[in-house]
Amino acid sequence: MVNVISLDSNQLSTFRTHHHFEHYGEFHDLDEFAKYSHWAALNNAKVYILGNGSNTLFTADTIRALVLKNCIPKLLKSLPDNRLEISSSVQINDVLNYCYQRSLTSFYYLASVPASIGGALAMNAGRGRSHNCTIYDFVESVTFFDGETVKTLKNDEIARGYRKTIFTGMHEKLILSAILQFERTEFGISPISERRQFAKEHQDNTQPNCGTVFKSACYPIMDRLRGIRVGEAQFSQKTSNWILNKSASSRNIMRLIAIAKLLHLVTFRKIELEVISVN
Repeated sequence: MVNVISLDSNQLSTFRTHHHFEHYGEFHDLDEFAKYSHWAALNNAKVYILGNGSNTLFTADTIRALVLKNCIPKLLKSLPDNRLEISSSVQINDVLNYCYQRSLTSFYYLASVPASIGGALAMNAGRGRSHNCTIYDFVESVTFFDGETVKTLKNDEIARGYRKTIFTGMHEKLILSAILQFERTEFGISPISERRQFAKEHQDNTQPNCGTVFKSACYPIMDRLRGIRVGEAQFSQKTSNWILNKSASSRNIMRLIAIAKLLHLVTFRKIELEVISVN
């Protein structure tokens, strides 16, 4: 029997908006997750698998989806040839510290991202589009549960695009673990400290946020939106395409998003959300 509860919280998204979650649960192993999935099917509920909530926008006061927090045991297991088996619940910075201490290459550009490995793999996390580098540059394989069976896909078998994979969004594909491959290297200065310094200088973390809001947008338009405020939410003055929030409600965040979309619509420009909308 699964323990589906109702919950009031502002801790499930890094926007720190407050919501009533009608259906919330935490799973610690695959068996628990499968039971929750069965409950969702019986109750006609959509499933959202939550890591750290660093890319999540809850869009209603009451969230009716089944929100499942990934609490599977953390695993970092060294393998031959500078490879690492890692569970999806492990934090990005745990992997980066592991790699740095062993003089290994890694996705150090994610040192400023408060995400789990599962979340990073689901979103194909990386640097900006022009840099053409993502976490999948280091992925050998990903093991996941597709709602019926456990499968393992090699890197080139995983369909993905910019900030998108087969694991993105609301569904029942649970990333269990991945095998990552690194290479030996030498460091002059710490790439972790270097990235955090970059983030301090260029990213606005003075208030709750989910980082980059749109994965595709016209930056001249986004730059003109800097500083625009609706209630206690605003586009950052410092960082383009970045919403800061002090409100308990997500409504003003959604209004800012709507303004950006409208400006792109009337100027025939493409815009696409990066944050995942959950209701």
